[in-house]
Amino acid sequence: MPTELRIMSEEPPVAKLKLALIGKEKNGKSWLAASGRRPVLVHDFDNRAEALQGKPGVYVISYVEPQWPKQPEAAQKFLDNLAKLEESLDLSDLGFKVPKGTIVRTNVVDSIQTMGKAFQGYALYGQKDIRREITFGGMKVFLPGGWDAWNAEMVPVENSVLRLLALPTDTTIILHETAEETPDSTSEKPRFTGRIGVFPVRYQRLIKYFNEVWRVKLTQAIGKDNKTAYLPKVYPLPNYEFDAASAMLVDQIEEPNILAMIAKHEQRFAQQPKELLVGNQPKLPAVVKI
Repeated sequence: MPTELRIMSEEPPVAKLKLALIGKEKNGKSWLAASGRRPVLVHDFDNRAEALQGKPGVYVISYVEPQWPKQPEAAQKFLDNLAKLEESLDLSDLGFKVPKGTIVRTNVVDSIQTMGKAFQGYALYGQKDIRREITFGGMKVFLPGGWDAWNAEMVPVENSVLRLLALPTDTTIILHETAEETPDSTSEKPRFTGRIGVFPVRYQRLIKYFNEVWRVKLTQAIGKDNKTAYLPKVYPLPNYEFDAASAMLVDQIEEPNILAMIAKHEQRFAQQPKELLVGNQPKLPAVVKI
């Protein structure tokens, strides 16, 4: 890949979205991810495509493992499709029956945790020296036998994320959250800091690759007929509970709509004073000699 120089003052406000969504299960992460720039391609490892029924411009590839004793195949199928996307972003070139010219603008991985499980299952099936085996009812269960097993999961997950980020599309990954434990916490007496972390903790290392790190949380609101309801809200800025991050000009709490958040940022960016824009920096005060 040739070395590229990008003149950032000439880049559009949101040329490419690199977004990590963190939240509890059933808090609206998948719906939010599907609200990105269309067409949206969801790589569904959780087998929950039905949750996005009726969403316009959203396409889903579900990676489902065959039953024992067949070899796991979800990880390899994902890598095959990723290689095809690196050749062409046209969904019809991936072999799917969609109109020619259906160019992917957003890739979503839902979820990273289950994708990691697929990579680990694929590795454990073929590598006896990194696994433990449990047999019951004529079925074998493979468990990690040491650090090599965890590395066999984490390395391809990280590499896959980096390959997705290298594509000329928006990239969204979905991660799960967990309560952060104190250093003296034990399984018998768990203690918590009151903050939120990524689950499993090893996936925290993926966060550094993303400019946008948003938390999605069900939040109490007034619904229809003035009744209390809990609705998904987006928290794109850091607070005590979670170290969210955003390079966008957005509010502390946002409605779960990526396109609307991009539009808000672009409008606010265009209204900034010129001296705040790159290439029009205000003059520094003169140095006072004593």
